[in-house]
Amino acid sequence: MLNSGPMQASENGLSGTVYIPDTSALIENPDALDRLLTGGNIVVLLHQVIEELGRLQASPAKSDGVRHAARLVTRKMLEYRHRQLIHHSVERLFLHELSPDSFRRTESGGILAWEPDGVLAEPYSRESGDNHILASARRIAEAARSNGHPGYEVVVISEDSNLLLKCDALSIAAENLRYGKVSLDSIDEIYRGVVEGTVDERTHQTFLDSGAPGERWLAVEELSALDGVEPLWNLGVVLRCGDEVIIGRVNPAAGRVEDLRFAQYWDRKRVGYRPRPVLGFTPRDPQQVLAMEYLLDPEIQLVVLDGPAGSGKTRMMVATGLYMLVGQPTSWRVAPQSQPLSPEYGYDHGLLLLRPEHASSQYDLGYLPGDFESKLSPWLEPFFQAVRSLSLANEHDFMDELRSADRLTMVSTSMLRGLDIERSIVLVDELQNGDRHLAKTLMSRFCASSKVALAGCLDPMQIDNPYVDWRSNALTRIKEAYKGFGPQVAQVRLEHNYRGPISTRADEL
Repeated sequence: MLNSGPMQASENGLSGTVYIPDTSALIENPDALDRLLTGGNIVVLLHQVIEELGRLQASPAKSDGVRHAARLVTRKMLEYRHRQLIHHSVERLFLHELSPDSFRRTESGGILAWEPDGVLAEPYSRESGDNHILASARRIAEAARSNGHPGYEVVVISEDSNLLLKCDALSIAAENLRYGKVSLDSIDEIYRGVVEGTVDERTHQTFLDSGAPGERWLAVEELSALDGVEPLWNLGVVLRCGDEVIIGRVNPAAGRVEDLRFAQYWDRKRVGYRPRPVLGFTPRDPQQVLAMEYLLDPEIQLVVLDGPAGSGKTRMMVATGLYMLVGQPTSWRVAPQSQPLSPEYGYDHGLLLLRPEHASSQYDLGYLPGDFESKLSPWLEPFFQAVRSLSLANEHDFMDELRSADRLTMVSTSMLRGLDIERSIVLVDELQNGDRHLAKTLMSRFCASSKVALAGCLDPMQIDNPYVDWRSNALTRIKEAYKGFGPQVAQVRLEHNYRGPISTRADEL
């Protein structure tokens, strides 16, 4: 804010701030226009933004969510226009030639105006939409300062990193859209879903004496590892006592950390818990055990996994999905003492695979040949690779069984709207490349009879979508929105890359 801003706000109810939203900010959150108009702010709509919104509505290269957002923003503008709340001659307000009372305000107290007339000045190229926005912002800022007593601060609101840098180079105030975004300072603040601590021998024995395997528990208030930690539903708890490890999940309704029921079994011979293999995949650390537990639990409808490349997210999702649909196809069992995992799961519509279609390279593959399945298959190859690997390990063709029973469905992110997903196991990978629109569209498709597993990596190097970052991508948004949501939701952050030393070394590149 400029020094005269607060004075002006006290005199005429204006905040002293002029916001110029660009197309990316309005697409990121169509409600941003309403939000920016609060508190006596002035919002100026640029002609370039109107043109870009029109192009986005019909662009086949953009996702359905982006096109829908462009239509929604345009409708909001038309509604303001219909109510005669978009004004001309806003520059005369800056010059004090018109009283603020001459402009009808929105219900939230703001003033919405069209861009003042003007020409594109050098050195701006007419070929760049960003340059049109920069020229308009500079022209509006000069008009706001031309009375010799600047009373307005002009701020460009944008999600375009290049535009923000250009604004800074030209001394034009600019910032990201904050409304409707995750407010975190560090990627380490994103919910992990797991806490770790230590317990003494007495507490360990109390746990063993509390019931049969699968029914054991500890009181939340007795665990120092949970001091200062909100006991959210299905928060994973890893407690170490010497060489022994207790892995449990929080039930806040009962005030307990409860034993796992699906991902481990009690080995009476060795007197300890062992991770349960599923189709030959055996969890290798406590985080993987927790992930397997939630994936196999029929009472949990949404499982969110994040972690580095090679941490087993895709393989675990596929292994548990195939087990819940097909079961163990051979009589071979690793743990003969273990109890059956679960009764019939009932996902009779089969397996549904989905992945945001963003390439990890700047080079476009162009149009892929073939029918719908042929076009979509390259994006879903990581799933198919996991299915083939599990088929070899079990000497059973899972892919052939799913296809012959018509229980395998591949879905494009551009075809989600209007879809009801019921009685299915849904696996979504690489969700860090999705945006706000995909997150909202995707999560609104799932019926209570489906089980959904979402996975991705929040490492900025793994985000291929140029329009999102670790704060604004679909995975982060869903993790924060469903944090502690209830007994139907569980989240786990995996930590270790198990692909081997070459892959692990690549993390340092």
